[in-house]
Amino acid sequence: MIRAVRYLALVAVTLSASAGCVVSVGSSHEQGAGETAGDGDGDGDDTADGDEVGDGDPQGCGFAQPEPLPGPPFDPLVCGAWVPEAPAPPNPPPPAACGSGGPCPTFSDVSEAAGLVYAQYIPTSSADAECIFDLPSGQGVVFNSNCEPQWISGGVAVGDYDGDGWPDLYVTRLAAPDLLFHNRGDGTFEDVAAEVGLGDCTFTNGAAWADVDDDGDLDLAVTALGGRAHHLFINEGGCFVDEAEARGFALTVDTKRSGQSVTFGDYDLDGILDAHVNEWIDDADRDDVGVWGSRLLHGLGDGVFEDVTEAAGVSIADIVFLRDGAWGFASTFVDLDDDGLPDLAIAADFGEARLFWNEGDGSFSDGTLAAGVADEGNAMGTTFGDYDGDGRLDWFVGAIAEQSPEGCPIDECVWRGTGNRLYRNRGDRSFEDVTEAAGVRDGGWAWGSALFDADHDGDLDIVQTNGWPGRGGYGTFAHLDTPMRLWLNEGGVFDELGAERGIQDTGQGRGLVTFDYDRDGDLDVFVANHRGRPVLYRNDGAEQVPWLVVEVEGSGSNRDGRGAVVEVQAVADGPAQIRQIGVGAHFLGETELGAHFGLGEGTTSVHEVRVRWPASGEQVVLGEVAPGQRLHVIEP
Repeated sequence: MIRAVRYLALVAVTLSASAGCVVSVGSSHEQGAGETAGDGDGDGDDTADGDEVGDGDPQGCGFAQPEPLPGPPFDPLVCGAWVPEAPAPPNPPPPAACGSGGPCPTFSDVSEAAGLVYAQYIPTSSADAECIFDLPSGQGVVFNSNCEPQWISGGVAVGDYDGDGWPDLYVTRLAAPDLLFHNRGDGTFEDVAAEVGLGDCTFTNGAAWADVDDDGDLDLAVTALGGRAHHLFINEGGCFVDEAEARGFALTVDTKRSGQSVTFGDYDLDGILDAHVNEWIDDADRDDVGVWGSRLLHGLGDGVFEDVTEAAGVSIADIVFLRDGAWGFASTFVDLDDDGLPDLAIAADFGEARLFWNEGDGSFSDGTLAAGVADEGNAMGTTFGDYDGDGRLDWFVGAIAEQSPEGCPIDECVWRGTGNRLYRNRGDRSFEDVTEAAGVRDGGWAWGSALFDADHDGDLDIVQTNGWPGRGGYGTFAHLDTPMRLWLNEGGVFDELGAERGIQDTGQGRGLVTFDYDRDGDLDVFVANHRGRPVLYRNDGAEQVPWLVVEVEGSGSNRDGRGAVVEVQAVADGPAQIRQIGVGAHFLGETELGAHFGLGEGTTSVHEVRVRWPASGEQVVLGEVAPGQRLHVIEP
């Protein structure tokens, strides 16, 4: 593909937003677990009305309207055998006032006003044989009695699929059509999935947007949970066609996949996106056809992939003794030793989490034990960021915290539910466990997590969701309605202030993303709840404090800019904030790719912005940048 020659001297304003402008620096579906049926648009998702996007066929894609879903009686193997009507909202109390002393952001649940109302699935029980998977036993197989895989579902991914400058949401569901919520730009969303080719009834879970074919628009990868193959929807002018099989992404099997998160990066620095797809599945649920578990897919160009898991040395199948199977939840391509090579970090269950160092020759080495990570036992959500401002990316892992009935401390319990982990990067391929000192251990049965600057004070805070509908480690239902967590960073020690700031949802949270949906300059939070309705938390107040967003585009590197390093120094001789593109929240979805920076009160000009692309080594350095804008920087 030939791209125009780019000159850094040319700066063009390309888009105006409500809180600032976007400035460009550079030039100018396999359907179901068993029986399937025609699809519908949900008939109860209660999305906002309007004629800007969703009436008729707005994209001109020419897709036929899906047939009605079969509806009840419920059968876990029949797509559409439940009515996807969202339950009543929980009507949470408004966030408490913060008091005086300057800006104090709170979060308001605006899901209903934004049109983000749908049901991801319904409550299911193994006792009632409502499970997609079977349960092996000493006496044979108990059919439809293993509900654990489906309880780990509810994905969301953020991406601007139509290039209008507003972030859209793709959410996954089980045995129902997924939803593509187009952002109208006025604070509301509208589901357009059926109109653009994404309306089939499916069993899906993790999702991620990425420009896999390098044509300038975002394609969509979706993992199967209950289906036989993963999906790769290629974006052709806003219309989507599933080409996973032809492009080597489907990983088709004869039975049912139990897919989890999917992520992208360029581990071999050839300018082509690679993928890593995760799976959480017991050995007894596998068959002899196809490959299983977490897989590394090497990009060959034009959106085509080849499986190189074993050749690259990153298989995590059957490496634990607690439970035979493949237990990957989420993964990230992230450079943790600052050698310019994306490493591979995998959050996985039952002690299977791994940190693989990139050797630069297409292979990886397992550095988990030497690095001092992965001792949490049940690593689920994962996110990376420099929480202490030392210029190195640290690793926060969401895990299970459950106190024993005897009351032993969480970090000393016999069962391995010892809570979250915050691993501080020492810079020498080793990490220090600072969880207890930082005060971030207890997140309940934690899932999606994100490091983000909630209050724009210049350091990274943590938001986390949680919940489990079954019995916990001690045989009790201790995680049915535990509240979310919001930890605010105060000099490297965190205060949990979720209730005080309005983040207190008690649903079965799974996927979680941060993004600026209303383009007012601060980061909002969206949570996909399993077996329930989602929640969109609008950040109210942080936009009053100066901010900057740096969006990165590759030319010789991958177009998404994944792996690029962005440094922002607000004051000359002052500390620099660092972000790496593509390493945000990675459980069943991904956050926006742009690097978001809170600059602190009183900042009127940013001394320096520096962007570095690992694949080419190219850098762009900009001085005295005005805050309050979205800066688009293109690789020279």
